[in-house]
Amino acid sequence: MNIFKRTMQYFDKLAYEIKLLNFKKCCIFSIAFLILGVVSWLIGGWVDKVTMFYIFPRSAIPLLYAFILWGISFAFCGFIFGGVLFSCERYRRHKAYKTALFIIVMQIFILCVYPVFFGALAPLMTFVILLVSLLFCFLAIMSSIKVYCLWTICLCIQFLWLLYNSYISLAFAFVN
Repeated sequence: MNIFKRTMQYFDKLAYEIKLLNFKKCCIFSIAFLILGVVSWLIGGWVDKVTMFYIFPRSAIPLLYAFILWGISFAFCGFIFGGVLFSCERYRRHKAYKTALFIIVMQIFILCVYPVFFGALAPLMTFVILLVSLLFCFLAIMSSIKVYCLWTICLCIQFLWLLYNSYISLAFAFVN
């Protein structure tokens, strides 16, 4: 009975956080983070050198799907940032700032991934950058786990995406 009660409390807390969601501000940050991601793609250069120089590992998804998923990831991270920053009560604001700081630092490292991988052709350095971003994503999860249910789940999804991409960059480094 205690597990059922805790599960219901968790879903009630999740529903309450969804009610507090400031959708307009979250979408604004989502678009801003997506634009920053596209700018990092433009800085990084074209993918022609990589497709001719590297052998793609079997677990790598096609480039078109990768760009779409990375764009969704940038927008998703902006949505999480806006939600953490603007969807909480006043007494939780100091904890939200800590989580938002970790998300910003994580996003800065994520924005460096494309230029390093495609511009500098350095998959091992990309792996290191992704590990650092994984560390900051983990720190964001740890700082939000006691305060937020919704944003912790979303950060866990972002963590899994970064984990997959770090595996792929390491596979690129080993295969080539």
